[in-house]
Amino acid sequence: MKYIGIILILTFSAFSSAVEFSTVEVLNGKVTIDIPKNFTQMTKEVLALKYPNSRRPTEVLSDETGGISIAFNHTASKIQPSQINDAHIAFSKMFHNLYPSAKWIRDEVIEQNGSAFIIMELITPAIDTKIHNIIYGSSVDGRLLFVAFNTTVEQSKIWLPIGKRMMSSLSLK
Repeated sequence: MKYIGIILILTFSAFSSAVEFSTVEVLNGKVTIDIPKNFTQMTKEVLALKYPNSRRPTEVLSDETGGISIAFNHTASKIQPSQINDAHIAFSKMFHNLYPSAKWIRDEVIEQNGSAFIIMELITPAIDTKIHNIIYGSSVDGRLLFVAFNTTVEQSKIWLPIGKRMMSSLSLK
């Protein structure tokens, strides 16, 4: 049994390291990110199904199934880079209240590729599974940008390393 676990870990590691990435620009070139080469812009039809309310993200890139995605939401909320730490406190409190049963992994502000980012990484309950969320927040053109990657806990052995690589490549122009 121990050997099966080792084989599975090696298989998943090989899969995530075998994924080819390319750097793409989103939000009219304001953001760059490394994504798997098979990710494309989510169609309006799939976007409407996955995000049925009016708070749809600005842009979403996904695999061919639409099941694994990274969403960019450039909100109308005003924020300057100097306000990121204060915004982090407010968003952290809000998310802790929204998801009291969440398992928190990261909740901090970091400097990445020359920009300050709010990072919230947490596992939240869903109807029939648990979702591993990685959410970054920052200021782009004086407005709040949220970037979110999520995967089910069941798929996280494969997709979490890929999602972390994508998020760590996030760069603002």
